[in-house]
Amino acid sequence: MSVERFQKCDILIGRNDIEKYGFAKTISEDEIIRLAIRYGSPVIVKNGKKGKWYLKGQGISHEALRQKITSNLGEKREGVYTILLPEHLFSIGITIDDVVPEN
Repeated sequence: MSVERFQKCDILIGRNDIEKYGFAKTISEDEIIRLAIRYGSPVIVKNGKKGKWYLKGQGISHEALRQKITSNLGEKREGVYTILLPEHLFSIGITIDDVVPEN
């Protein structure tokens, strides 16, 4: 699956849609993508190499999210990055297993 990555970027700070204090840093990127799709969060933020994962952006249009990401590029420290999942993953009728088969 193709995702967009934005280095040194975080958005919607303080607004973590699923887990207020973030997900464990030990979760793999594939696992956090699965969780993001399951919970309908198109934005994933990794708070540094040893930082936690955060799911954000529920109910916000992809266009608005992209604008927010673009305006915040380069604003955070090295290692912090944002992943924007493709908009079509959140269309009605698509299940998590359709896009990220379990190992």
